[in-house]
Amino acid sequence: MLHKISNQATSITLGRTYILFAGLLWSTGGPLIRLLDNASEWQYLFYRSIALSVSLFFLINKKSFSTISQFKKSGIASLIGGLFLSFAFVSFVFSITHSTIANTLFMMSSAPFIAGFLGWILLKEQISKTQWTAMMIAFVGIVVMIQEGTSGDSFFGSLAAFITALGFACFTVSLRWGKNKNMLPAVFYAGLITVVFCAAAILYEDEVLVISLHDLLIALGFGAFGLGFGLVLFVAGSYQIQSAELILLSLIEVILGPVWAWMFFKEYPTQLTLIGGAILLSAILFKTIAGMNTELKSTRV
Repeated sequence: MLHKISNQATSITLGRTYILFAGLLWSTGGPLIRLLDNASEWQYLFYRSIALSVSLFFLINKKSFSTISQFKKSGIASLIGGLFLSFAFVSFVFSITHSTIANTLFMMSSAPFIAGFLGWILLKEQISKTQWTAMMIAFVGIVVMIQEGTSGDSFFGSLAAFITALGFACFTVSLRWGKNKNMLPAVFYAGLITVVFCAAAILYEDEVLVISLHDLLIALGFGAFGLGFGLVLFVAGSYQIQSAELILLSLIEVILGPVWAWMFFKEYPTQLTLIGGAILLSAILFKTIAGMNTELKSTRV
């Protein structure tokens, strides 16, 4: 009995470590874009998405003797989810280049609430009073952050950040609709779709595929290691800990991203960004604490 409890505790600790390290890797995404020399958003996304798709394909192939069956099993829901995730990938990069990192990440943290609302409308999922309260608080935070600007780069950056959150939310709902617990094929599709998007945009913008070695290494490195390996850790950790704690630990990305921007780029969030971000984070904490209490009661029954 003691041995079983000890193994469970070790598994939970390992799961928490995986989630925290995944958040740490993802938090470098914005700052790394700031380090680019002259690669455009489309060029950066093109090579980042290639690295992500290749790394995930090998991972899926390693996990299963039949890679084709893995994709067949994921169904149309994964393809649709991948399309929405591709939108999120693109809008995230454009938000970073037209807004502060803090504004983008805080706005992205609204994705679970948007997913809950869409799940209620499209999938007829039940929403508790606690969830409704958290969603209303989060909505106030979003409105405050969008008020940062009504024109120019500021508004475009906030709008792109909101589209990112919406894309992630639709990705989540698509997987729930397909009752698909394996998100890796969907992310592979997202990378592949983004490559096609970017190739078309590069041709349309009359750009070239040649970028500096410095920019290429950043794009390939973050695509394969930051996004790819970070996702593997997140999936592995999600099996070990409860959902409410998973949401709480995932906040490490939202917290660390603005810290890196402040430390290395002297990038200071605006007052409205901080106020809106604080409201959003309070909504997440409120929902998480309520969820932990619910999960704790269910384990006692």
